[in-house]
Amino acid sequence: MAGTMRKRSNGKYFLEYMCNGERYSQTVKANNDTEASKLLALFVTEVEKGTYSKQSNITFVEFAQLFIDKYATDNLSPTTLNDYKNRLNKYILEDFGRMKLTSIKRLHIQEFANKLVKEYNLSSKTVKNYIKLISSILNKAVEWDYLQINVADKVSIPKNFSKPKKEVILYSYDEINDLLMALENLEDKELQMAIYSSFVIGGRRGEIVAISTGSVHTDDSYVEISSGIIKVRGGTQLKDTKNEKKRKVYVPRSYMNKVQDYIINFLGNPTEDTFLFTMHPDTYSKKFKQFLKDNNLREINLKDLRALNESILVNRGVDIVAAAKRLGHLPSTATNYYLDQIPEEDKKASKILEDLF
Repeated sequence: MAGTMRKRSNGKYFLEYMCNGERYSQTVKANNDTEASKLLALFVTEVEKGTYSKQSNITFVEFAQLFIDKYATDNLSPTTLNDYKNRLNKYILEDFGRMKLTSIKRLHIQEFANKLVKEYNLSSKTVKNYIKLISSILNKAVEWDYLQINVADKVSIPKNFSKPKKEVILYSYDEINDLLMALENLEDKELQMAIYSSFVIGGRRGEIVAISTGSVHTDDSYVEISSGIIKVRGGTQLKDTKNEKKRKVYVPRSYMNKVQDYIINFLGNPTEDTFLFTMHPDTYSKKFKQFLKDNNLREINLKDLRALNESILVNRGVDIVAAAKRLGHLPSTATNYYLDQIPEEDKKASKILEDLF
């Protein structure tokens, strides 16, 4: 049997072929019967050579759902999973959803990357994350024998010169003093202790709100960071730290005294598992911004307190890798984070250079 074809609407043809007692089928587009016959011949050849797979008809959106259900849900954090779903729904499925997995070419992905910059004005870093997700999905398709190659692995990320990188301007030492003075007078003791903790420990906001009384080691003056609270649909969830490593953060005795006073006077009769703070991570961010506004302090984010922590340590002589490990970064990525200069330190560097001449 040489295969059969049946014409359908909108220039589509349904192809069928029996080989070794198994039925194969495919729907193709063709301008006329002659062109459809050629496609049928190619189809038959692929089946007989064993290079055609029934899976070749699966669309990108169908495989993306398999990727989410069979891999991502069980292997990724809830935060990453939600981020993947949001990216898929926002831009990716609009361009690739209905395309057959096997029909996506490298040029399609390159055009999509260019579109994200030209039409949506996304930063190059954001575009890279979108292409990285597509590549992860296609990699899994190769691993599961749906594809032979990953066509997203060599896509060039276009530069968006009209969207400059957001500049981080850290607090000066005078601004730090103003912040600490305002903190001393803050009536909301939970927020006060949380901000002190972010500044001294340099933890991510989820790590700060996940600190429990059992994490506070008063005798040795350190706080153990072993988990974080993240947002999930319908609430929050406790999870491991971002790099899944526990760390001890040694703190000044003055800070530890504040923590002890806070536990005694504001937590009642806590157990070892009692959290120091009850705020949702988003609530913490909003309250922090309102605190700055109420005290006429320049607006920064909680993440900037983390940057400030590491910059102070590095400027005061702490090894950059040690400072980064303290904040929970891997040594290999230490120099990529939070090395924005404190204004006074930059002036010192300028003075040192001036004295050479």
